[in-house]
Amino acid sequence: MRARVGTAFAAALVCLTPGLVACSGSGADDDPALVVETRQGKVEGIAEEGIRSWRGIPYAAAPVGDLRWQPPQEHDDWDEVRSAEQYGSSCLQTDFPAPGQTGALPKAGSAEDCLFLNVNAPNEADGLPVMVWLHGGGFVGGTGGPSMANAPEMVKRGVVLVTLNYRLGRLGFFAHPSLEGDIANYGLLDQVAALEWVQDNIEGFGGDPDNVTLFGQSAGGMSVNALMTSPAAEGLFDKAISQSGLGRELSVSLEEARADGEQFLPGLDADALRDVDATRLLGPPQDLFAGDLPIVDEVLPMRVADAFAVGVEADVPYLTGTTNAEFPDSVFEALGRPPDAARTLLVGTDRASFLSLYGGELGLQQHVLSDVIFTEPARYLAALHSDRAPAYRYRFSIASAAEQTTLGGAPHTAEAPFVFDHGVDDELADPICEYWVSFAKTGDPNHEGAEEWPTAEDGGLLEFTAQGPVVETADPWQSRLDAVQAATERLS
Repeated sequence: MRARVGTAFAAALVCLTPGLVACSGSGADDDPALVVETRQGKVEGIAEEGIRSWRGIPYAAAPVGDLRWQPPQEHDDWDEVRSAEQYGSSCLQTDFPAPGQTGALPKAGSAEDCLFLNVNAPNEADGLPVMVWLHGGGFVGGTGGPSMANAPEMVKRGVVLVTLNYRLGRLGFFAHPSLEGDIANYGLLDQVAALEWVQDNIEGFGGDPDNVTLFGQSAGGMSVNALMTSPAAEGLFDKAISQSGLGRELSVSLEEARADGEQFLPGLDADALRDVDATRLLGPPQDLFAGDLPIVDEVLPMRVADAFAVGVEADVPYLTGTTNAEFPDSVFEALGRPPDAARTLLVGTDRASFLSLYGGELGLQQHVLSDVIFTEPARYLAALHSDRAPAYRYRFSIASAAEQTTLGGAPHTAEAPFVFDHGVDDELADPICEYWVSFAKTGDPNHEGAEEWPTAEDGGLLEFTAQGPVVETADPWQSRLDAVQAATERLS
């Protein structure tokens, strides 16, 4: 097993402050294949759908009371075998909020005590590659618990799959003049603590701690990119996959975040802040697109795009990509952002040129803002990273007839069930899932019998279509993405 991160900062993430624990004795030694010893104590999982699963394992102490807005602390040990049959609570959240929503109520099954992870492994596992999934949800919603991400088909291909919760919203991404330290990204530190837990414990579940792939979608993909640039995560993973992970997000400074925090909860000292009813923190929601989260702080020392530009991100194999119609206008309207105004600002005086590049008004409406937020940044990061380590890029364009007509292609998150081979066309999902697993095993998605996935250094990518994977040695969207890049840099 590799050595843990050797800095004082990383050591502080796993200190010995006592936490809360709930144990249950079960006579689990009757089936030792389901009982695993962790640093804190034994856990008993279940055998289901052809794999073994351990659910609701606490990887850190409950971040409540004095531990609210603190780096995650090590959980107390337990003496008896702890049942790991049920998922733990998801992190406190509301149903995906509308702009300006106030008085939000917690979503059922969510709580402030939420730092749990889940492990899924084949029935026979020894030294297998480990894949750690970070869920999406705009950093204000989502769960590593009951979801397609714990489905068995990926695991059956010979990996140990870990899913997890991390603090969300103002409980996970918050700064205030009264809070000690130069940290605001507590949710990112939770992810680091989970990766530390993997290093310490995954061997007992049949995983190889020296072969860990970090992957995530949307906010999870943004987290992957952020952890690639974070000193706190150094050495904790060996490969990275960012699905629809943006890349040019604004990420406000710590000073700006503190000012926002003071405006939201004025005049409170640290003790009073930690006494605030957690539900009061749910609304109005923070704005990811305005850079409210994540925040540039000690955990994330610079914006992701800036870190990639100066070459300080982790030099690990990297796979990234997007769907081909990420955000339709309805998404921006739901977020209170008029899409026409944003398009007008972007194209400026080059409207005729953009109309030509996008094949007319409909193409411009359906795709240009998605390209600004998702597609061009993914291309940008992949091209930069290819100077440091192997980089691969994809585009996912499998869409229903209705999606093709109304949206222009596959919307945000559409690739996720194919990646996990869960509940979708097996013939289309099988090669996608196999590419992801092959990448986790070797750092190269290519494998015998598959279409050759080109590296991203010369603009190549693999497109997943309804006819199967298609190799693009040169991106057919290059000209329009070049125009988007120039416009983005002009406005930045």
